[in-house]
Amino acid sequence: MTADRRGRTRGRALTAGAAALTLLIATACGGAESAEDEASHLIGFPALTSGPAAFAGVPITEGAQLATKEINESGFLGEGVTIDLEIEDINNDPAQAISLYQQYVADGASAVLCCGLSAEAGALAPVIAQTGTPGVVTSAVLPGLADPPHIVRPVIIPSEPGGLYDQFIDDVVPAEEIETAVLLVTADNDGMVADADIWQEALERNGVEVLKRINTQSADTNYTQAATEVQSLAPDAVVSSMLGTPSALFARSLRERGFEEPILANYGVDSAELFETSGKGLRNTIFFSPFHSELTENETAQRFVELYEEEYGSRPDMYGAQGYTAMWLVAEALKEAGSGEPEDVAEALSNITSLETVYGPVSYEEGQAQMDSKATYLRWTEEGTLESWEG
Repeated sequence: MTADRRGRTRGRALTAGAAALTLLIATACGGAESAEDEASHLIGFPALTSGPAAFAGVPITEGAQLATKEINESGFLGEGVTIDLEIEDINNDPAQAISLYQQYVADGASAVLCCGLSAEAGALAPVIAQTGTPGVVTSAVLPGLADPPHIVRPVIIPSEPGGLYDQFIDDVVPAEEIETAVLLVTADNDGMVADADIWQEALERNGVEVLKRINTQSADTNYTQAATEVQSLAPDAVVSSMLGTPSALFARSLRERGFEEPILANYGVDSAELFETSGKGLRNTIFFSPFHSELTENETAQRFVELYEEEYGSRPDMYGAQGYTAMWLVAEALKEAGSGEPEDVAEALSNITSLETVYGPVSYEEGQAQMDSKATYLRWTEEGTLESWEG
């Protein structure tokens, strides 16, 4: 006899008599689910574990899995109450993300981790709002995405007026003596377009002349023309408002043409795999990150780094931190809700106003996490290590 998974994901408490009857029926059918299984909450995760975004998607899933293990083993949700995290690859296909979300809903999921990329987020957001099973964003930077009680975003979004980009540019421009810049944009990604707008505003506010804004496409693999154009314009710096893999490929092409001025980038370049893809082209790339494993005094972050190293044999990057943080937010909501009913979890997510995270204390405004401390500034070295940039 195969038990209906929906019956074990809602976390309903059983009376002693009902539990005994369930055990009797299950035993008679040749298979039994334990009381712990009856108190297991399904969390779905349509993830980016293959394709060009896997450099981010894989560590995000590792962070989420690590948090799930910690939550379950610590008994955070109560004795015998666990999370069942189900991860499936969407193959970079927003339609597949929608299909998997709908399947998780049908299977009785309490919540869904989602939205690795802005294109996926844009397609999935209206479906989540209509269906009601809450989505917790892992990495998409699409503006205005948070929409409680339907969607909450524990990811720190730098591209907001007065946010991390403005602070970063205020510090870097005078220190690096930047008077002119060229802006590279992944133009078919709404998140990157909005990201570029904030970059440009911050640059111009600091007196930097943006010589040109060069549009590229997310599927591009040859950046010879863009790199040649940048070289001819001879800016003091290049700003890369691009997805991770395009940033690495463009940097490679740019350095091959002898351009050695600084590249300023978003935290999408915080990946050793991307540095390797760039053929050292990301050297002298300066960026900021809400989290860095070797530059933190935060106790929550230190525990995360220790557990991650123990589990995976390497130090976590920004993406691993995002998955870990997203899953812990779900756990906080489950505990607050006292049940796995999606509507209860959604309400609990909406009521969370602050949380201690790997980024330090964060506050939530309209479902969007806001970092209460300054980001860490980092620079890729020639050797492929990250050093602290202090100007």
